[in-house]
Amino acid sequence: MYKYMAIVASLFCIGSVDVIEDGMAHVIFTTDGPESYEADIPVELFPCDISEGDMFYAQIIDGVTELRCGEPQI
Repeated sequence: MYKYMAIVASLFCIGSVDVIEDGMAHVIFTTDGPESYEADIPVELFPCDISEGDMFYAQIIDGVTELRCGEPQI
């Protein structure tokens, strides 16, 4: 009999707050590759107070995205 184990997939990227306007933070995400991605995220989704230039990171585990403030502790 085979036993199956759930594999926890994790995606990790670092972001910086570019501009905050009308309750939305325009952010730029970078990954390990040469690409960068831009997004608009409501300010209330951040677990801390943010301002322009702040760093944060996003981690996706089992399809759930978590935003964390500051730089990651790697």
